[in-house]
Amino acid sequence: MEFSKITAPSLKDLFVQQLEEKILSGELPVGSKIPPERELAEKMRVSRAVVNGGINELSQKGFLEVLPRQGTYVADYSRNGNL
Repeated sequence: MEFSKITAPSLKDLFVQQLEEKILSGELPVGSKIPPERELAEKMRVSRAVVNGGINELSQKGFLEVLPRQGTYVADYSRNGNL
């Protein structure tokens, strides 16, 4: 009998998954501003490093647009996304 390795998703992966679901469901509509990293980290009870890494990944996928000194906004993923 063979068993395969069991792996659990990282906190960053869970963060990315949760935000993707909120964006795709329309709970976070295109153009809406998401809370600052510090606030998200407190609400989700994770470190800012987890939030920062997740935001960077979502930005690379085309779900978020990070504007320095202005905030992070939900991008038009249907045009810019690369699932």
